[in-house]
Amino acid sequence: MSNPASQLARAALDTLHGARGLPPAEATAKLHDFLESIDTSVPDGPRFADASEALRILVSQLETEGTATDDDWQRAIETMLGLANEAG
Repeated sequence: MSNPASQLARAALDTLHGARGLPPAEATAKLHDFLESIDTSVPDGPRFADASEALRILVSQLETEGTATDDDWQRAIETMLGLANEAG
């Protein structure tokens, strides 16, 4: 059975993969809603802090630029994948 950090990371990965195929405004809304939902359930630890920051950077890019680079998407996905793998 997976722990809360692993479940959260997997939910983030599902959200990221789903949002990546959406138009920027819809992706921004979906990711922003997800970030708000995890603000109260964020596990402690540097790995989660890195993953959360990568998501925030991605949302910020989408909000300010209307787009995000492949590198921004990849960093967010990779940091969440690392968290999911570490959390078990």
